[in-house]
Amino acid sequence: MKNNIRLKEKDEYFMNIALQEAAKANHEVFPNPKVGAIVVVDNNIISSGYHKCYGEEHAEANAINKLDSSITNATLYVTLEPCSHLGKRNPCTDIINSKMFSRVVIAANDPNPKASGGAEILRNNNIEVVENVCTEKSRKLNRRFFTFFEQKRPYVILKIASTLDGFIAEPNGHSKWITNDKSRQSVHKLRSTCDAILVGRKTIETDDPSLTSHGYGKDPRIIILDPKNKINKKYKVLDKNPIIFSGMDLKNNSQKNITHVLSELYKKSYQTLLVEGGGETISSFLDSDLFDELHIYYAPKLIGNGKPLYTGYNTLTKDYKLHLHKVDHFDNDIKMTFHRGI
Repeated sequence: MKNNIRLKEKDEYFMNIALQEAAKANHEVFPNPKVGAIVVVDNNIISSGYHKCYGEEHAEANAINKLDSSITNATLYVTLEPCSHLGKRNPCTDIINSKMFSRVVIAANDPNPKASGGAEILRNNNIEVVENVCTEKSRKLNRRFFTFFEQKRPYVILKIASTLDGFIAEPNGHSKWITNDKSRQSVHKLRSTCDAILVGRKTIETDDPSLTSHGYGKDPRIIILDPKNKINKKYKVLDKNPIIFSGMDLKNNSQKNITHVLSELYKKSYQTLLVEGGGETISSFLDSDLFDELHIYYAPKLIGNGKPLYTGYNTLTKDYKLHLHKVDHFDNDIKMTFHRGI
């Protein structure tokens, strides 16, 4: 029993180091997950690697390719089940040689049906496989990836810019600008990490926004909710081939219609969706309980009247199970980021 406990503790220790490797990756790996790997022989780490960019070598290859071919009886710690399919790279299971590795420890199984099954292949190759070590940490690191495959919808981020008294625009809908330049730059960076960005028709008509990353990375695909098909063709985003959803009743059937939108975006392989407004659109996602993160930017302004942050109705007993992830300061603006679920 003591030996089993010691082995479990050792596996958790080395897996945490592999997770640190995985955390070095940034959004350039998307839509792939962040994955780290380390190779251990006689309790010493002799190699490490992580997946750096979509289309490039996976973490396992980056760690294994550094090894001397004479290495034997090694243990590979990897934060996600090694892939078993031929994609832009060869299957990771092909390079995990039983002559070199006697043991593979995995944090979490791959939810992608095209890539899963690696653990069983390794077992069939006479390699001992240990699964579910530091699983929760691995899942949190790849919240978007797991949500997409397990819930069959994009990971949804709601972004709101608000005055201190809870308004997102003046009574006439004007909202340029509530927050300062640094806050808006933060939003541009956030956009660059998302596959798609969604707004309602009124936001297009009121602000005529560009909805780009402003040079911080790739621009997300633009999605517009236009329930009554009223949008005017003069707005600049319409030149960017947006996806427009119309013919829906968000006020009375928000959950049904938002679910439909997310299902269609899932079919198009959009893994992360950023919802930027306006108030009615944000409220539709809140009322439908279909979101994963909430990013609220507060500016030190008070206007006393205007478009409220939330236009739906909930009682104080409604619990979205929001967990404060972090607080950022942009001069006098404050950004609060909340997570849910995984």
